[in-house]
Amino acid sequence: MMMMVIQELIGSLVIRYIHFFSSIMWWGMMFFMFIIIFPANKDNRYSTLFPRVQRFMKVIASIALTSGIVLTLVNTKFTIERLFNTNWGYTILTGATISIFVYLHILMQNRRGGKTTTAATALQPSSLITPSKSTLLRKNSKNTIINNSQKRKIPKRFIPWLLFVSLTITVALMVYASHGLF
Repeated sequence: MMMMVIQELIGSLVIRYIHFFSSIMWWGMMFFMFIIIFPANKDNRYSTLFPRVQRFMKVIASIALTSGIVLTLVNTKFTIERLFNTNWGYTILTGATISIFVYLHILMQNRRGGKTTTAATALQPSSLITPSKSTLLRKNSKNTIINNSQKRKIPKRFIPWLLFVSLTITVALMVYASHGLF
């Protein structure tokens, strides 16, 4: 009996640390891309780095989400009532919803028109992760052609920053929930 309790505690601890480190790595990779690489990549020297980081980010984000779900389910205090009727549950649900939103954007970043990218286009940074350049094409000073991507309510160049801020909020919510300050 005592051995089984110790095994459950060790298993929970391992899952907790996997979730913690994979979540921090996910956030850290986004921080690295937006704060360090994007400003330094004005001459596209680091364009081959983007697909590699994006593939690794998909793996790490998948590990973070999976371990978070497992961690919630192995929590001995977890009940559906607690999830939907307490501040802890609302915090977990809010953080999970935001992280799933960011995760889906990361998974869909290399898809265009339902097709996955080819090896030739994989070397280009993703439009959802990479801040875009000008969306206006000018023929001459009187005629301006607006690209279809500008019709979005949120400009393309703000989407990566929105994703980064959303993931930062998720990390803050999960740290708050893990300390049980409710």
